[in-house]
Amino acid sequence: MLFAKPKPTVTPEDKEWVEDAFLWFEEEYGADYLKNVRIIEPTKEFFNYEFSGLEKDAEYALEKCMEYMEIKNTNVELYFFSESPMEFEDEGIIATHNEEGFRNQSSNAIGKYSERGPNTFEIGLELSQLKNPQSMIATLAHELSHLILLGEGRLHENDEELTDLNCIAMGFGIFLSNSLFNFQQWQGHSHQGWQTNRQGYIPEQVAAYAMALFNNYQDNPTNWSQHLNKGIRKMYEKNLKFLNTTENATRFR
Repeated sequence: MLFAKPKPTVTPEDKEWVEDAFLWFEEEYGADYLKNVRIIEPTKEFFNYEFSGLEKDAEYALEKCMEYMEIKNTNVELYFFSESPMEFEDEGIIATHNEEGFRNQSSNAIGKYSERGPNTFEIGLELSQLKNPQSMIATLAHELSHLILLGEGRLHENDEELTDLNCIAMGFGIFLSNSLFNFQQWQGHSHQGWQTNRQGYIPEQVAAYAMALFNNYQDNPTNWSQHLNKGIRKMYEKNLKFLNTTENATRFR
């Protein structure tokens, strides 16, 4: 149809789930928080640091994530681990690293969260994450969201999908969304090619709808979508158009 109505990128069930989740975030954090929380961007304004693949990079990133997520007077200990299988090359294909908490196709963890005592928590980070600052920050934000939801008593049972959405509500949607699907080139001693890597618990189309919904909460939305990967930015813009031309436009403002 020439003038077909805009449609969201999610199913009716996922649309309702995302909207109900944001109404719950309103109750937990307050509508004013969602209106005023800063969208954290992968720029020097937010991370004025030269990432070089060292453990101190993660320590800096964790401190900044806690600052932006307003986690105060809390002892969070960071440790590093390695569970990834050794990479191998076979006819132009290379093995990818996966995780169990903020994960992709396999079961190797890239982030871990645990409560060690009153107001004391541990976050583990897979060493391979040090190679990719955006993915590392997304993983840290996801694990800190566990602290906010479980550690602060907002949830009594773990909910990984809601934890991903919480990252968006806390302003880390760019990092989470860009880390959900990576398509990049690799080169070894005798082969080269492309590899895919999936992380997280929600698909791109759900993250894109949540980001558009979150945009409608903002009092002074900025052009932060320029930092999104091309695919998810296209879905985000489609969802934003849908939200701004339907009865939903005023429900979440």
